[in-house]
Amino acid sequence: MRDASMLNRRRFVAGTGAAVAGSAAASAVGAVGSDGERAADAAGEGREGRDDRATVIAHRGYADTYPENTVAAFELSTRGGSNDGAARRGADWVELDVFPTGDGDIAVFHDAHLGSLTDVDGVIYETPSETVFSAEVMESGQTVPTLAEAMEAVPSSVGVNVDIKAGSPDVEFGRVDDPEAEREEWAWLETVLDVATRYENDLLFSTFWEGALATVRDLAPALPAAYLLWDSIEEGLAVTDEYDTEAINPPMEMIHGTPFFDDESYEAVDVVAEAHDRDLPVNVWTVDTWYEVEQLVDAGVDGLFVDYAGVVRWGALRGG
Repeated sequence: MRDASMLNRRRFVAGTGAAVAGSAAASAVGAVGSDGERAADAAGEGREGRDDRATVIAHRGYADTYPENTVAAFELSTRGGSNDGAARRGADWVELDVFPTGDGDIAVFHDAHLGSLTDVDGVIYETPSETVFSAEVMESGQTVPTLAEAMEAVPSSVGVNVDIKAGSPDVEFGRVDDPEAEREEWAWLETVLDVATRYENDLLFSTFWEGALATVRDLAPALPAAYLLWDSIEEGLAVTDEYDTEAINPPMEMIHGTPFFDDESYEAVDVVAEAHDRDLPVNVWTVDTWYEVEQLVDAGVDGLFVDYAGVVRWGALRGG
């Protein structure tokens, strides 16, 4: 059985956080429940018997199911069975987004502007921590969490994909001519790495910003990282090779051989084959329907960023 893993197929040592922090490394990446199973769902389904379809990644903690990027979302998205056919599918990994506050603390939030999802206005990296962390998310009763609070909410058996956003208007999206010239603007990532690696979860640091990727590599070369592909498959593969990343994370529209492939926007390159030739997994964002799941699984992708866990169930029940 293929051990679906969000990290590279070369089998990184699990517990990357503990390893970087100086603790002993745990079992192999992708192993679930080695030191205790996740909470079972209401039907009593435990973590045994995970299938080999694809890693299920809770995008912002299943953003269409729970208030995104909140402690409650991370707690609830990780409860349930590990098989796609489970009545309640717990996430194998969660994805969360990070920004610095105006005081340099690390907040878990997706947008630069707080007003898009909270009762507070302002640019998150210009706003005092007290204001950021008291902001209510989508009238849910949940507030914007710190990175530490988010990590505390995720069981150690569940991986965490940390999506790095821009903490300054003075950094360039995508590729840059001189990533080192932006280094001061990305200094806050040292705090991100310090906080995340205090925990025993498997970690993957992903980003659209080359400057952020370069900074992570400079600060902690052993930590798994990935570049988020967006406008060019060939350029994304070039960044992957240059920084020797541990995964390839493209949008669904880049997956050649599926009905979703956008041949008007992207090169006729089979990114799944290219990734697997490099012994890397392909983790696709963002998957919304059971049909997309089945097409992508058939195309050989390794991980699925989903907003609703139920989209993986139909194919599993049909023996797909």
